[in-house]
Amino acid sequence: LMPAVHFRSLAAIVRTIYTPHPKTVFFFAVFVLIPFRTYAASPLDTLQPQHPRLLFPDSDLPAIKQSITTDSFTKKYFQQQLEVGEKLLAVPPDIYQIVGEEHTLLATSRDMEGRIFTLAGLYRITGDKRFADRATNEMLAAAAFPDWYPTHFLDTAEMTAAVGLGYDWLYSVLSPTDRATIKNAIVTKGIDPWLERIKSGEALHHEHNNWNQVCNGGESVGALAIAEDEPQRAAAILDHAHSAITDIMKLFGPDGGFEEGPGYWNYATSYNVLYVAALDSALGTDFGASSAPGFSSTVDYHMQSTGPTLQFANFGDARPDVYPSPQVFWFARRFHRPAYAEYERPIVLNAHLDPNEQKESSRFAILGLFWSALPPVSGDTAPLPLVESFARVSQAYMRSAFDDPAAWYIGFKGGDAHASHGHLDLGSFVMDALGQRWANDLAGDSYGLPGYFGRQRWTYYRMRTEGHNTLTIDAQNEDLDANAVLTATGIAGNTMYAVADLGSAYKGKLTSWHRGVSLLDKQRVLVQDEIVPSQAVDVVWNFHTFASVQISKDGRSATLRQGGVTLDAHILQPAEAHFSTASTQVPRPQSPNPGLTNIVISLAKQASAQTIAVLFTQFSDESVPALKPLSTWK
Repeated sequence: LMPAVHFRSLAAIVRTIYTPHPKTVFFFAVFVLIPFRTYAASPLDTLQPQHPRLLFPDSDLPAIKQSITTDSFTKKYFQQQLEVGEKLLAVPPDIYQIVGEEHTLLATSRDMEGRIFTLAGLYRITGDKRFADRATNEMLAAAAFPDWYPTHFLDTAEMTAAVGLGYDWLYSVLSPTDRATIKNAIVTKGIDPWLERIKSGEALHHEHNNWNQVCNGGESVGALAIAEDEPQRAAAILDHAHSAITDIMKLFGPDGGFEEGPGYWNYATSYNVLYVAALDSALGTDFGASSAPGFSSTVDYHMQSTGPTLQFANFGDARPDVYPSPQVFWFARRFHRPAYAEYERPIVLNAHLDPNEQKESSRFAILGLFWSALPPVSGDTAPLPLVESFARVSQAYMRSAFDDPAAWYIGFKGGDAHASHGHLDLGSFVMDALGQRWANDLAGDSYGLPGYFGRQRWTYYRMRTEGHNTLTIDAQNEDLDANAVLTATGIAGNTMYAVADLGSAYKGKLTSWHRGVSLLDKQRVLVQDEIVPSQAVDVVWNFHTFASVQISKDGRSATLRQGGVTLDAHILQPAEAHFSTASTQVPRPQSPNPGLTNIVISLAKQASAQTIAVLFTQFSDESVPALKPLSTWK
C-alpha cells in the first residue's frame, strides 16, 4: 500500500466528497484526483484496466474449459453447476423481502449471490447468452431494490459482492444503460452506506468476528469492480479493508485454528479468499494479506474439525452438517497443498445443490469449479497427523484413521468462554465411532430468540453449560471470563491424548479442574476429570447422545445403540458413582430436543479431591485400563 499517512489522509479527504454541495464536490474532486495518481505506491496504480478483472481473467478460461472436457472430477462438477444454471433460467428474479430469524434481507442477498455467480460463471464457460441475460435480470432486480438493507450490513456486503462480481464478469455484454444502472446501484446501495459507517465509526463494531471478513471482503469486490470510474470511493474502501482484515487475520495465528468454529470458518474464509483473490487479480498483489500466520494452514483446522461421520465438531453456534467449501480449492493452489483439493472433491460431488435454496457456501460453488479446473500444482501431499491441536483456540482432535467412516474420533474443546458465537462449553467434546456420532453438540438455537446475543443468551439450554458434554458445578454456568488452555497433546505408544486446564471455569467453587480425553488402541475412549473443590459442591457429569440408552441395574454401565451398532460406557471411578438420565426438554420458544438423552453422573456435596473416569468401548469384556494421573499424560 502507499505510505499509510498519505493513504489514510486521502481516505479522510474522500469522505467529504459525499456532501451534497456541488462546489464542495468539485473542489475536492480536483484536489484529490490529481495528487492521487502521483503516488507510485497507490494500489489503484496497478489496477487492471480491462474487465473481467476479478478472480479469473479471460486468460484462465482455456485451461478451465480444457479441464472440463478431460478431467472426470471437473466434468462432473461442471455438469452439477450446469444443471443448477438451467433450472435458474426458469426462476423469476428475487424480490425485496425481509424474512428469517433476524428479519433481514440476508436470505435474498445470498440467494442472489448464488444466482449471479452461477449464471455469470456459466456464461463465461459456455458463451451461452441465456445465462448472461438471466444474470443481468437478477442484477437489475437488485438495483431496483429500495436499499440493500444496511441496517444489517452482512446483507449489504453480500449483495455488493454479488452484483460487483456479476458486473465485472458480464461487463462486455451489458448494454450501456444496464451497465450504468448496475454501477449506480453498487455505488449508492453498496459502497456509500459502508463509507458512511467507516466515517461514523460503526464499521468497527464487528472487527473481531466473521462480519469483518464478509463486510470488508464483499465491499472490496464491489469497489474493485468499478474502481476505474470511482477511484476515490475504491481507495477509501480498500484503505479501511486493508487495516481491518490485517487485524482479523491475526486470529488465524499461529496454527490456523478459528475460534468461531468450523461453520463460521467456512463463512469467514469464503470472504477472506474473495478479498485476497480479488486483490491479486485486479491489482497484482494482496498486500501481504495471505501471508498472515496460520492462514496458509487453516484448512488443517477445517479438516480436523470434520469427523469421519462427515459431521463437524460443531462447538458454539456451528451446525454439525458438513457442506462444500469451494475456497478449499483456492487454498490448495495458493499454498501448494494438493491434499486439500483431494479432501474437498468427494464432498463436492456428494452435495445436493438446489437452485432455490442457495444455502451456506453452495452459492460459491461455481468459484470452486473454476479454481479446481485450473492446472494442478505440486506440493505437500503428506497426510494430516492423527492427533493435532490448535494453540490459540485450545482445541484438540484425534482419530484412529482418516478415510475410514467407521474410525474413532474425538473433538475436544478448551478456549475462551467469551469467544464470538461461543457457548459456555469449556471441556466439552464430540465423539464418533463405528460410523455413528455418540457424543453430540446441539449447536446454536434460533438467532431470533429474545436476547440471543445479549444477556438472555446464557439462560438458553443449548448455550448453557448443562447443555454440553462437560461438568456442571452447583447447577451453574461456567464463568464468562474463563479461559481453558491445553496443557498436553500427543501420542504415547498406542494412546492418543489431550489434557486441558479448566481451573478458571468455576472460580470460587473449584481450586483446580483438569480434564483429559484419550483414544486407547484406536478403539476405546477414556474421559478423565480431576477436580479439587474449594468448598462442598454438587458435581454433574453430562453426556448428550441421540442413541437409545439402557442403564445397567447397578448403574455402573450404560449401553448405547444406534445405526445397528452398540457402544458401552463404564464408570471406572469413583466407585460409588452411577449413571442416570436428565431431561433435555426445554420450554418454547427454544428449539426442542427430540430423541436426545443426557446421561449424567451426579455427585453431591463433594468437598475433597475427586477423579471421575468413564470408558467408552465396543466390547464389554475388554480389560479395564489402569488410571494414571493427568499430570503424567505427556
